[in-house]
Amino acid sequence: MKLREIEDTFHNLSMCPRCNSNEGFWLGLRSGHVYVQCKGCGAKLEFFKIFPMDEKVKPLRRWNFF
Repeated sequence: MKLREIEDTFHNLSMCPRCNSNEGFWLGLRSGHVYVQCKGCGAKLEFFKIFPMDEKVKPLRRWNFF
């Protein structure tokens, strides 16, 4: 993820989904994964970038049996 995308997502988080706390989050980076940690309960939420899949593209078939 780009730094700008991380900042935008981080600033849009206002409430922890686990404990409903409004205390805020710590921003962290570990092994190339960006996450936030709730200041209230310590729950970690990882940021992922989701790519939509086209339905026309079929998955690779690695095993072909005759």
